[in-house]
Amino acid sequence: MWRRASIAAVCLAGLGIGAYFSRHALGKAVHAMGAANPNWLSLAALAFFGATVAAAGSWGCAVGLAGGETTLLDSCLRYGAGSLVNTFVPFRAGDAVRIALFSRRIPHAHRVRATTGSFAALGAARAVVLTALVGAGALAGAIPLWPLAALAGLVAAAVIASYVARGHDAGHFLDAFKGLDRRTAPRLIAWMTASTVCRYLAAAAICASLGIHAAFAGAIIILPALDLAGLFPVTPGNVGLTSGAIAVALKAHHVAFHDGLAAGLAFHAVETGIGLLFGVAAAVWFAPAIKARTRLTSAV
Repeated sequence: MWRRASIAAVCLAGLGIGAYFSRHALGKAVHAMGAANPNWLSLAALAFFGATVAAAGSWGCAVGLAGGETTLLDSCLRYGAGSLVNTFVPFRAGDAVRIALFSRRIPHAHRVRATTGSFAALGAARAVVLTALVGAGALAGAIPLWPLAALAGLVAAAVIASYVARGHDAGHFLDAFKGLDRRTAPRLIAWMTASTVCRYLAAAAICASLGIHAAFAGAIIILPALDLAGLFPVTPGNVGLTSGAIAVALKAHHVAFHDGLAAGLAFHAVETGIGLLFGVAAAVWFAPAIKARTRLTSAV
Protein backbone atom coordinates (compact mmCIF):
# COMPACT_ATOMS: atom_id res chain seq x y z
CA MET A 1 0.00 0.00 0.00
CA TRP A 2 2.76 2.44 0.93
CA ARG A 3 4.48 1.82 -2.39
CA ARG A 4 1.36 2.82 -4.31
CA ALA A 5 0.97 5.88 -2.13
CA SER A 6 4.62 6.84 -2.75
CA ILE A 7 4.29 6.40 -6.51
CA ALA A 8 1.09 8.44 -6.52
CA ALA A 9 2.75 11.20 -4.46
CA VAL A 10 5.74 11.35 -6.81
CA CYS A 11 3.52 11.46 -9.89
CA LEU A 12 1.26 14.12 -8.41
CA ALA A 13 4.31 16.17 -7.43
CA GLY A 14 5.56 15.85 -11.00
CA LEU A 15 2.19 16.98 -12.29
CA GLY A 16 2.30 19.97 -9.94
CA ILE A 17 5.78 20.98 -11.09
CA GLY A 18 4.73 20.54 -14.70
CA ALA A 19 1.63 22.66 -14.13
CA TYR A 20 3.78 25.39 -12.54
CA PHE A 21 6.16 25.60 -15.48
CA SER A 22 3.37 25.32 -18.06
CA ARG A 23 0.91 27.70 -16.35
CA HIS A 24 1.12 30.14 -19.25
CA ALA A 25 0.48 27.33 -21.72
CA LEU A 26 -2.46 26.22 -19.58
CA GLY A 27 -3.98 29.71 -19.75
CA LYS A 28 -3.62 29.72 -23.53
CA ALA A 29 -5.07 26.22 -23.71
CA VAL A 30 -8.16 27.23 -21.73
CA HIS A 31 -8.59 30.26 -24.01
CA ALA A 32 -8.29 28.00 -27.09
CA MET A 33 -10.91 25.62 -25.68
CA GLY A 34 -13.32 28.55 -25.34
CA ALA A 35 -13.00 29.17 -29.08
CA ALA A 36 -13.48 25.49 -30.05
CA ASN A 37 -16.05 24.73 -32.75
CA PRO A 38 -19.12 23.27 -30.96
CA ASN A 39 -20.19 21.28 -34.02
CA TRP A 40 -16.94 19.33 -34.04
CA LEU A 41 -17.18 18.84 -30.25
CA SER A 42 -20.70 17.44 -30.68
CA LEU A 43 -19.37 15.03 -33.29
CA ALA A 44 -16.62 14.01 -30.86
CA ALA A 45 -19.22 13.33 -28.15
CA LEU A 46 -21.20 11.16 -30.58
CA ALA A 47 -18.03 9.26 -31.49
CA PHE A 48 -17.19 8.72 -27.82
CA PHE A 49 -20.71 7.40 -27.27
CA GLY A 50 -20.18 4.89 -30.08
CA ALA A 51 -16.75 3.98 -28.69
CA THR A 52 -18.26 3.25 -25.26
CA VAL A 53 -21.04 1.09 -26.71
CA ALA A 54 -18.51 -0.86 -28.79
CA ALA A 55 -16.17 -1.26 -25.79
CA ALA A 56 -19.08 -2.62 -23.75
CA GLY A 57 -19.91 -4.95 -26.64
CA SER A 58 -16.33 -6.23 -26.65
CA TRP A 59 -16.61 -7.01 -22.92
CA GLY A 60 -19.86 -8.88 -23.52
CA CYS A 61 -18.26 -10.79 -26.39
CA ALA A 62 -15.20 -11.72 -24.31
CA VAL A 63 -17.34 -12.86 -21.37
CA GLY A 64 -19.39 -14.90 -23.83
CA LEU A 65 -16.19 -16.72 -24.85
CA ALA A 66 -15.85 -17.78 -21.20
CA GLY A 67 -19.41 -19.15 -21.09
CA GLY A 68 -21.34 -16.08 -19.96
CA GLU A 69 -24.51 -14.70 -21.49
CA THR A 70 -25.40 -11.01 -21.70
CA THR A 71 -27.08 -8.48 -23.95
CA LEU A 72 -25.61 -5.30 -25.39
CA LEU A 73 -27.73 -3.11 -23.08
CA ASP A 74 -26.71 -5.14 -20.04
CA SER A 75 -23.06 -4.93 -21.11
CA CYS A 76 -23.31 -1.14 -21.52
CA LEU A 77 -24.67 -0.78 -17.98
CA ARG A 78 -22.03 -3.02 -16.41
CA TYR A 79 -19.29 -1.32 -18.40
CA GLY A 80 -20.71 2.09 -17.48
CA ALA A 81 -20.50 1.26 -13.77
CA GLY A 82 -16.76 0.76 -14.23
CA SER A 83 -16.52 4.08 -16.08
CA LEU A 84 -18.20 5.83 -13.16
CA VAL A 85 -15.67 4.37 -10.71
CA ASN A 86 -12.71 5.18 -12.96
CA THR A 87 -13.82 8.82 -13.04
CA PHE A 88 -13.37 9.25 -9.29
CA VAL A 89 -10.94 6.49 -8.22
CA PRO A 90 -7.30 6.08 -9.40
CA PHE A 91 -5.46 2.93 -10.54
CA ARG A 92 -8.32 2.01 -12.92
CA ALA A 93 -10.35 0.50 -10.10
CA GLY A 94 -13.29 0.55 -12.51
CA ASP A 95 -11.81 -2.44 -14.34
CA ALA A 96 -12.06 -4.47 -11.13
CA VAL A 97 -15.69 -3.36 -10.83
CA ARG A 98 -16.35 -4.46 -14.41
CA ILE A 99 -14.78 -7.85 -13.76
CA ALA A 100 -16.95 -8.27 -10.65
CA LEU A 101 -20.14 -7.24 -12.47
CA PHE A 102 -19.55 -9.21 -15.66
CA SER A 103 -18.53 -12.29 -13.66
CA ARG A 104 -22.15 -12.53 -12.48
CA ARG A 105 -23.09 -13.49 -16.04
CA ILE A 106 -20.94 -16.64 -15.91
CA PRO A 107 -22.78 -19.67 -14.50
CA HIS A 108 -20.10 -21.46 -12.46
CA ALA A 109 -18.15 -21.05 -9.23
CA HIS A 110 -14.91 -19.88 -10.89
CA ARG A 111 -16.60 -16.91 -12.56
CA VAL A 112 -14.17 -14.24 -11.36
CA ARG A 113 -11.16 -16.17 -12.63
CA ALA A 114 -12.86 -16.75 -15.98
CA THR A 115 -13.81 -13.08 -16.30
CA THR A 116 -10.25 -12.02 -15.49
CA GLY A 117 -9.12 -14.23 -18.35
CA SER A 118 -11.71 -12.53 -20.56
CA PHE A 119 -10.15 -9.19 -19.60
CA ALA A 120 -6.78 -10.54 -20.75
CA ALA A 121 -8.35 -11.63 -24.04
CA LEU A 122 -9.67 -8.08 -24.49
CA GLY A 123 -6.14 -6.76 -24.05
CA ALA A 124 -4.92 -9.13 -26.74
CA ALA A 125 -7.68 -8.04 -29.13
CA ARG A 126 -6.82 -4.40 -28.49
CA ALA A 127 -3.17 -5.15 -29.24
CA VAL A 128 -4.20 -6.59 -32.63
CA VAL A 129 -6.18 -3.46 -33.51
CA LEU A 130 -3.47 -1.09 -32.29
CA THR A 131 -0.88 -3.00 -34.32
CA ALA A 132 -2.85 -2.18 -37.46
CA LEU A 133 -3.31 1.45 -36.36
CA VAL A 134 0.35 1.97 -35.47
CA GLY A 135 1.38 0.27 -38.72
CA ALA A 136 -0.82 2.65 -40.70
CA GLY A 137 0.59 5.62 -38.79
CA ALA A 138 4.15 4.45 -39.39
CA LEU A 139 3.52 4.06 -43.12
CA ALA A 140 2.13 7.60 -43.16
CA GLY A 141 5.26 8.81 -41.35
CA ALA A 142 3.23 10.06 -38.38
CA ILE A 143 4.64 7.76 -35.69
CA PRO A 144 7.75 5.54 -35.29
CA LEU A 145 7.82 1.81 -35.86
CA TRP A 146 9.21 0.72 -32.47
CA PRO A 147 5.78 0.30 -30.73
CA LEU A 148 5.01 -2.46 -33.23
CA ALA A 149 7.54 -4.75 -31.53
CA ALA A 150 5.76 -4.56 -28.16
CA LEU A 151 2.33 -4.94 -29.75
CA ALA A 152 3.50 -7.90 -31.83
CA GLY A 153 4.76 -9.52 -28.63
CA LEU A 154 1.33 -9.18 -27.03
CA VAL A 155 -0.38 -10.65 -30.08
CA ALA A 156 2.07 -13.58 -30.11
CA ALA A 157 1.40 -14.18 -26.41
CA ALA A 158 -2.34 -14.28 -27.10
CA VAL A 159 -1.90 -16.81 -29.91
CA ILE A 160 0.24 -19.00 -27.65
CA ALA A 161 -2.33 -18.72 -24.84
CA SER A 162 -5.07 -19.77 -27.25
CA TYR A 163 -3.19 -22.94 -28.19
CA VAL A 164 -2.18 -23.70 -24.59
CA ALA A 165 -5.80 -23.30 -23.46
CA ARG A 166 -6.92 -26.17 -25.67
CA GLY A 167 -4.73 -28.63 -23.81
CA HIS A 168 -4.86 -27.31 -20.24
CA ASP A 169 -7.62 -26.40 -17.82
CA ALA A 170 -5.71 -23.57 -16.02
CA GLY A 171 -8.54 -23.21 -13.53
CA HIS A 172 -10.91 -21.51 -16.03
CA PHE A 173 -8.52 -18.55 -16.46
CA LEU A 174 -7.97 -19.43 -20.13
CA ASP A 175 -11.64 -20.15 -20.92
CA ALA A 176 -11.93 -17.04 -23.10
CA PHE A 177 -8.80 -17.99 -25.07
CA LYS A 178 -10.13 -21.52 -25.40
CA GLY A 179 -13.29 -20.09 -26.95
CA LEU A 180 -11.40 -18.20 -29.64
CA ASP A 181 -11.77 -19.73 -33.09
CA ARG A 182 -12.32 -18.63 -36.70
CA ARG A 183 -15.87 -17.58 -35.89
CA THR A 184 -15.52 -15.88 -32.50
CA ALA A 185 -12.13 -14.18 -32.91
CA PRO A 186 -13.27 -11.91 -35.80
CA ARG A 187 -16.34 -10.92 -33.76
CA LEU A 188 -14.20 -9.82 -30.81
CA ILE A 189 -11.77 -8.02 -33.12
CA ALA A 190 -14.73 -6.30 -34.83
CA TRP A 191 -16.05 -4.92 -31.54
CA MET A 192 -12.60 -3.70 -30.55
CA THR A 193 -12.01 -2.21 -34.01
CA ALA A 194 -15.31 -0.33 -33.80
CA SER A 195 -14.35 1.09 -30.40
CA THR A 196 -10.88 2.14 -31.59
CA VAL A 197 -12.19 3.69 -34.82
CA CYS A 198 -14.78 5.70 -32.88
CA ARG A 199 -12.11 6.97 -30.47
CA TYR A 200 -9.93 7.83 -33.47
CA LEU A 201 -12.80 9.82 -35.02
CA ALA A 202 -13.39 11.53 -31.67
CA ALA A 203 -9.71 12.52 -31.45
CA ALA A 204 -9.79 13.83 -35.02
CA ALA A 205 -12.97 15.83 -34.29
CA ILE A 206 -11.35 17.33 -31.17
CA CYS A 207 -8.32 18.38 -33.21
CA ALA A 208 -10.54 19.83 -35.94
CA SER A 209 -12.60 21.76 -33.37
CA LEU A 210 -9.43 23.59 -32.30
CA GLY A 211 -8.20 24.23 -35.83
CA ILE A 212 -5.23 21.86 -35.52
CA HIS A 213 -3.84 21.12 -38.97
CA ALA A 214 -3.94 17.55 -40.34
CA ALA A 215 -6.44 16.45 -37.69
CA PHE A 216 -6.64 12.85 -38.90
CA ALA A 217 -2.86 12.45 -38.81
CA GLY A 218 -2.80 13.96 -35.34
CA ALA A 219 -5.45 11.50 -34.15
CA ILE A 220 -3.23 8.56 -35.15
CA ILE A 221 -0.56 9.89 -32.77
CA ILE A 222 -3.00 10.45 -29.92
CA LEU A 223 -4.34 6.92 -29.44
CA PRO A 224 -0.99 5.13 -28.83
CA ALA A 225 0.02 7.99 -26.51
CA LEU A 226 -3.17 7.47 -24.49
CA ASP A 227 -2.54 3.74 -24.20
CA LEU A 228 0.94 4.48 -22.89
CA ALA A 229 -0.43 6.98 -20.36
CA GLY A 230 -3.02 4.39 -19.33
CA LEU A 231 -0.24 2.13 -18.05
CA PHE A 232 0.22 4.54 -15.10
CA PRO A 233 -3.33 5.42 -13.99
CA VAL A 234 -2.33 7.09 -10.71
CA THR A 235 -4.99 9.82 -10.84
CA PRO A 236 -8.80 9.51 -10.92
CA GLY A 237 -9.90 9.29 -14.55
CA ASN A 238 -6.22 9.65 -15.49
CA VAL A 239 -6.76 13.41 -15.15
CA GLY A 240 -3.65 15.38 -16.05
CA LEU A 241 -1.87 12.41 -17.58
CA THR A 242 -4.30 12.15 -20.49
CA SER A 243 -4.00 15.84 -21.36
CA GLY A 244 -0.22 15.82 -20.94
CA ALA A 245 0.22 12.71 -23.08
CA ILE A 246 -1.83 14.23 -25.90
CA ALA A 247 0.04 17.55 -25.67
CA VAL A 248 3.44 15.83 -25.85
CA ALA A 249 2.32 13.55 -28.69
CA LEU A 250 1.00 16.44 -30.77
CA LYS A 251 4.16 18.46 -30.05
CA ALA A 252 6.00 15.81 -32.09
CA HIS A 253 3.47 16.55 -34.84
CA HIS A 254 4.66 20.20 -34.81
CA VAL A 255 1.58 21.41 -32.93
CA ALA A 256 2.12 24.21 -30.41
CA PHE A 257 2.19 22.90 -26.84
CA HIS A 258 -0.77 25.03 -25.70
CA ASP A 259 -2.86 23.83 -28.66
CA GLY A 260 -1.96 20.22 -27.87
CA LEU A 261 -2.81 20.82 -24.23
CA ALA A 262 -6.17 22.28 -25.27
CA ALA A 263 -6.82 19.18 -27.35
CA GLY A 264 -5.92 17.00 -24.37
CA LEU A 265 -8.21 18.91 -22.01
CA ALA A 266 -11.09 18.82 -24.50
CA PHE A 267 -10.55 15.11 -25.20
CA HIS A 268 -10.58 14.29 -21.49
CA ALA A 269 -13.60 16.50 -20.77
CA VAL A 270 -15.81 15.09 -23.53
CA GLU A 271 -14.78 11.47 -22.91
CA THR A 272 -15.37 11.87 -19.16
CA GLY A 273 -18.78 13.39 -19.81
CA ILE A 274 -19.85 10.41 -21.91
CA GLY A 275 -18.42 8.02 -19.31
CA LEU A 276 -20.43 9.76 -16.59
CA LEU A 277 -23.55 9.48 -18.75
CA PHE A 278 -23.18 5.70 -18.91
CA GLY A 279 -22.10 5.56 -15.27
CA VAL A 280 -25.13 7.43 -13.96
CA ALA A 281 -27.43 5.24 -16.05
CA ALA A 282 -25.75 2.17 -14.53
CA ALA A 283 -26.10 3.55 -11.00
CA VAL A 284 -29.82 4.19 -11.52
CA TRP A 285 -30.31 0.73 -13.04
CA PHE A 286 -28.43 -1.22 -10.36
CA ALA A 287 -29.62 0.84 -7.36
CA PRO A 288 -32.78 -1.26 -6.68
CA ALA A 289 -30.77 -4.51 -6.77
CA ILE A 290 -28.17 -3.06 -4.38
CA LYS A 291 -30.89 -1.91 -1.98
CA ALA A 292 -32.59 -5.32 -2.08
CA ARG A 293 -29.31 -7.09 -1.37
CA THR A 294 -28.59 -4.70 1.48
CA ARG A 295 -31.97 -5.44 3.07
CA LEU A 296 -31.41 -9.18 2.67
CA THR A 297 -27.98 -8.92 4.31
CA SER A 298 -29.40 -6.88 7.18
CA ALA A 299 -32.19 -9.38 7.73
CA VAL A 300 -29.71 -12.26 7.93
